[in-house]
Amino acid sequence: MATQPTLTSPDRYAKTSFHRKSIWRSAAIAVVVLLVFVAAVIALDRLLNPQLSGLALLGVGVVLAVVPAGLWLTFFYVQDRVEPEPVGYVGRMFVIGFALAGALGIPLTNSVFRVQDWLYRDPLSTIFGSLLIGAIETFIIYATVRYFMFDEAEFDERTDGVVYCTAAALGYATAINLQFILNSGGSGLGGSEVYIAELALAYAAFGGVIGYFLGHAKLERDPIWWLPLGFLITVLLSGLFFVMRGQLETGGISVGAPAELPSIKGLVLAGALAVIVTAVVSLLVNRDVNRALSSQPNASGGDPTIGDRQANWVVVALFAALLLIGAIGWNGVVNGVTAFNNGAIGGAYPSGYGIVKDPAAALHVADRVGSGAEFIVASKALQAGQDVRTVSSMLAAERATAYTAYKLIDTRPAILNNRQVQVQQFAYVDAAGLNGGVPRVIQGADYIFMMNNRAVIATMLAAPDTIGDVDPLFTAFVNSLTIK
Repeated sequence: MATQPTLTSPDRYAKTSFHRKSIWRSAAIAVVVLLVFVAAVIALDRLLNPQLSGLALLGVGVVLAVVPAGLWLTFFYVQDRVEPEPVGYVGRMFVIGFALAGALGIPLTNSVFRVQDWLYRDPLSTIFGSLLIGAIETFIIYATVRYFMFDEAEFDERTDGVVYCTAAALGYATAINLQFILNSGGSGLGGSEVYIAELALAYAAFGGVIGYFLGHAKLERDPIWWLPLGFLITVLLSGLFFVMRGQLETGGISVGAPAELPSIKGLVLAGALAVIVTAVVSLLVNRDVNRALSSQPNASGGDPTIGDRQANWVVVALFAALLLIGAIGWNGVVNGVTAFNNGAIGGAYPSGYGIVKDPAAALHVADRVGSGAEFIVASKALQAGQDVRTVSSMLAAERATAYTAYKLIDTRPAILNNRQVQVQQFAYVDAAGLNGGVPRVIQGADYIFMMNNRAVIATMLAAPDTIGDVDPLFTAFVNSLTIK
């Protein structure tokens, strides 16, 4: 890492007492323009109702994903013409933030911790998941500026931290938005732009908070806890946003067709957050500038950033601790179980699954937030002479009546908990789905226990693309069953 330049006393006094007011004007105008742009996209979508598909839909989606960040950065470029700030540095922070999000941030949240599968299952999972997302994303935004810009000579004003961190945060938001567009094959204009603009505004706010602390640390002799405090505040702010967003945002985004507009509440929340953060950071910088103006330059002041490297190691340690806490919470949510016992049948199902009212079942639970899988335990009375083949035929008749194209794929005997069971795999087409909607293919498995004059059937239902993740949970669930 390059040696950080030390400002002389006159330079330091001039820089610490300089207030780049146009940045705050640019931020405020950018929020307004972005909201106007979203409204225009929604209006055009509703007025023209364009029928896009394939590459056209994907291309429009990609453009919409980058426009919010482009608008924000354009306003900073315009103000840069009056008060020079190397636009290349701002662009570099955006690109590095984008790259680190794609290489580290998104894989950690989506592939390692799979937060999207359990974030809003219950209040505890929402808290743990939101803090985990906040810690990962805040650290990457922080690291982008701390390791790739902090030691540059051009990082020499109080507001530079806000500018560079905002650019890094917008790079991160753009990476998430592009992932959404590419994974879905495109999206409708109105619904997608609400979601995209919501993320851009929120992440710009997160960048503004951590950027204030970095800018202060560059020009002042701060205690070792200063940067860790800024990091923790940004993590908590990010986590609070995702908790509140989960409570407010109830809409969805259709894929491959004009989107049903998600709830506008999430966008309003993000816009309010961006405005509030801009105002608060502006007040804090004003306060710092006034303090600098009221003090006299000190020729023996030395390097004002002594100790920032130690503070950086504390930030790294704090990030590691938050990751550990998040991992513990993730393990508890993903691998936790809830016991049940209705007298004749007992066991434990995944704690993230919710009870489904089903008078015909001894237990019916479903993962309504994540995979959509269902676990069902039912008991059927048998007549004399009826065997497991009879039970299989009864299930086939029931499902063929309720669903389309029911097919028994495989059947085999097995031993489970010292009991003889019949295992069968099947598939069918559900015309409505659990909550209503477009037809979908369902795969499932039955474990059939024969108990004298009755049969106990444990059933798993899941979509083909999630059955690989659900099957281990169902196996553990079946193994936990006690039947009297």
